[in-house]
Amino acid sequence: MQDRELTLTLDDGSEVLCDILFTYHDEERDKNYVVFQIRENGDISAAAYDEKDDQSGSLQKIETDEEWEMLEELLDEYSNQNEPQGGCAGCSKGSCAGCSGCDDLDDEEL
Repeated sequence: MQDRELTLTLDDGSEVLCDILFTYHDEERDKNYVVFQIRENGDISAAAYDEKDDQSGSLQKIETDEEWEMLEELLDEYSNQNEPQGGCAGCSKGSCAGCSGCDDLDDEEL
């Protein structure tokens, strides 16, 4: 994994390149999370991860609705901080980039 990207290996062995949007450590659950955007299609997703000493790690699926809700709130905050002046450009062009003004994300995509 390079600085701000990760490569997912799918069940069929194919690889998908993703850009890391942000990471988060939840002290209450004592879990680390990574929120990322898939380069190929722009979808945003997330996973829990266990980091190893050599900076590699493994990803696990998000298990609860509460975790998804927490991550959606964090993504909204992230989007608000990184949204350009004048609002969302993605939605007006027909492809939502997950800005705070959009409700297009569902639990399966985040």
